[in-house]
Amino acid sequence: MLEIKNLSFAFGKNKIFDDINLNFEDNQITGIVGKNGVGKTTLFRIMSGIYSSQSCHITLDGSRLKPSQISFLPTEPYFYPYMKGGEYLEIVASSPEEWKQSKRYSRILDLPLYELVDNYSTGMRKKLAFSALFSLNRPVVILDEPYNGVDLEGNEIIKHIIKTNNRTKTVILSSHILSTITEVCDSIYHMSESSQIQQYPKSDFQTLSTVLELNMLNKLSELDEYS
Repeated sequence: MLEIKNLSFAFGKNKIFDDINLNFEDNQITGIVGKNGVGKTTLFRIMSGIYSSQSCHITLDGSRLKPSQISFLPTEPYFYPYMKGGEYLEIVASSPEEWKQSKRYSRILDLPLYELVDNYSTGMRKKLAFSALFSLNRPVVILDEPYNGVDLEGNEIIKHIIKTNNRTKTVILSSHILSTITEVCDSIYHMSESSQIQQYPKSDFQTLSTVLELNMLNKLSELDEYS
């Protein structure tokens, strides 16, 4: 199990997390949903070691989680200039098996691996990074908005890959749109603007949907009052 204990984090005086605790089950897919700016990306950067939090304890099966155990897909993946798609796969892979798997995913996602990544669309770049990073043989996979910018067919393929290849991985993915993750997730954490986090099992996804809908209706009502 992946556990986060006593996580507090702030940017200056702007507190993002205040002593929160999260659990992620082995071989499960967990979603993180919430509006833009509530801290989803910040949480992932803390988990991957990009940001540090002295008060936080992150463990995997009782031992400290190491960056080498995480495969992290950021919202906007970075690519070196003048790099071809196939070259990126070779650089990311650490074994022939990972390289072979990433090529397989890329082929299914219709990526032109002999073309420069500079010529790729936003969605193609996201699919290329996903193909490489999801193929890594690491126990924890973090996907920050994996569907953003990707076409409908590509999204369905990515969902299928995640659902059918998570048997040896703990997969965590984020979205600000609930419907994009309910199909694949075993449970979902809802992060609110007040830094409150609540977990919903699959059986309560409809309850979560109702909560989000009521929040939206309340915002619309406030807007109507001032119009």
